[in-house]
Amino acid sequence: MNKQQLKYLLVPALILFSVSLSTLQAQQNKSTKKLAVNTTDSKVNWIGKHPAREHNGYVKLSGGELVLENNEITGGSFTIDLNSIVNVDLKDEKTNGKLVGHLKSADFFDVTKYPTAKFVITKITKHPGLAAGVATATHKVEGNLTMKDITKPVRFDASINLLNGKLIATTSLFTINRTLWGVNYNSKSVFAELKDDFIYDDMTLSIELVSK
Repeated sequence: MNKQQLKYLLVPALILFSVSLSTLQAQQNKSTKKLAVNTTDSKVNWIGKHPAREHNGYVKLSGGELVLENNEITGGSFTIDLNSIVNVDLKDEKTNGKLVGHLKSADFFDVTKYPTAKFVITKITKHPGLAAGVATATHKVEGNLTMKDITKPVRFDASINLLNGKLIATTSLFTINRTLWGVNYNSKSVFAELKDDFIYDDMTLSIELVSK
């Protein structure tokens, strides 16, 4: 084998070695960790509307974790405890209990059969307005919400901050169409004969997420 032939063999080998070494170094330099969700301080706020009135409250989380790479959130998931539904606008205890009981029934979330819902992050990106300073949100979040064994995509903006190893995330208000998850009670799009006695399909939500 002459020097020219040896050169043709060595150059590709050196390039491949260099690329492999760079990839290995990048993987070693990447810091990945998981943060457990603080279920005491985290919740999903909700608003449901009727033409004549609206109700609001929250549900607590029963678990979850967030994935960070180099102190940037890249994924995660959390579980919503639907048995923990709370209403905050009705001050009469009996009326409040009647509404919460109805929300837990098969008319709405059927918590006996489906006690939890789950949200899984599928994509998270820096908010494009952040650099220009025109957005309070820091990230755009996309994910899949599973409720009543039905999974649908959901997206929203969020302000995500990491301070001393603790992550705090607060989303903007966003809406979901409840009928996509089979929550059809008094929906005018499902029951066309309803007049004014209906409940709007869109539910307004916001999420407060805190890690341990």
